[in-house]
Amino acid sequence: MAASCTKRYDTVIPNQTVYKDIATTDWSTADTSKNYTTIIRPPVGGNFGLGSDGVLIYFTFDGGKTYEQIPEVYNNVSFTYTVTGNLITLYAQSANGAQTITPPIPLTAKIVLVPSN
Repeated sequence: MAASCTKRYDTVIPNQTVYKDIATTDWSTADTSKNYTTIIRPPVGGNFGLGSDGVLIYFTFDGGKTYEQIPEVYNNVSFTYTVTGNLITLYAQSANGAQTITPPIPLTAKIVLVPSN
C-alpha cells in the first residue's frame, strides 16, 4: 500500500536581537528604594513584536562576556520584566522584596524577539 503526503513549507521569519544599554540613572523608584523600574522603548521605526511573539531578555554583568536570562537574582537583586503593548518594563527589587536596594549598576540588555503565530 503506498502512502502519499504533501510537504508544506512555511515562511520562516528569523529571530531579531536588540541591545540596550541601561544606565544607573535610568532606574526610578516610587517606594523608598525597595523597587526600581525602567522602561525600554523599541528602536525608532521598530517594535518588540506582536502579542503572540516571544520576548526573551538577558543581562550582562561582566561587560558582554556572558549573558544571563531574566528573571534572575544577581547580588541579592531580583530582576523581572513585563511586556505591555510595545514597551518593556524592567523591575529590580531585593530578593526578599522587603529590603532597600541601590539602583542597579549599568547593564546591557540583550532582547531576543521570537516570531510566532
